[in-house]
Amino acid sequence: MTGARIETNERAEEARSQCPIVISHYSDYTPPFDPVPVIQRMLASVPPKYLVGLSEIVLTNSTGLSRKLRRSVTKSRKRKVKIVEARGLYRQAWHGKPAWIQIFVNNTLKNWGKGWWLRFTFFAEILLGDVLFHEIGHHIHFTARPEHREKEEVADDWMRRLKKNYFRTQRPMLRFVLITLRPILRPMIWLLRRKAAR
Repeated sequence: MTGARIETNERAEEARSQCPIVISHYSDYTPPFDPVPVIQRMLASVPPKYLVGLSEIVLTNSTGLSRKLRRSVTKSRKRKVKIVEARGLYRQAWHGKPAWIQIFVNNTLKNWGKGWWLRFTFFAEILLGDVLFHEIGHHIHFTARPEHREKEEVADDWMRRLKKNYFRTQRPMLRFVLITLRPILRPMIWLLRRKAAR
């Protein structure tokens, strides 16, 4: 019995050691709520094997980027996107440095920053979860489960799976409410996402 308890404790300790640290660093920007605990809860729902090699999640704002990075672009779905307009970036392991994720909180909460809905953790989880789980999807694609498909589509598939797992484990009662209200909520969520994408 004691051996099983020690083994469980060792697994929990190993999972914590594999979980990336969350760092917040903003330049002339204050988010409408503290996103660090939300991100930490979401990370705790991801199976540890998918986080191996991911060192940190950096929460920042795009306006704090250097001039060079503000002019830089990245590719997404075969088109160029300015980094300053991105909601998040996955940085692969490079020259001995581990992989990490950068989330631009100001871009993620753009058009929603002063809305009443962000007082409810659920809405913050939806907005941040889309970005965090998408970028973790890139990490899984590059390190654990490579696929020969468009990388953004693979990341979106992982985002949906990880987000579903998160809400199933963290908000089990919400599932029953959402199933009941699905016909009403689908158009509302579609409109919210469309507004956020602008």
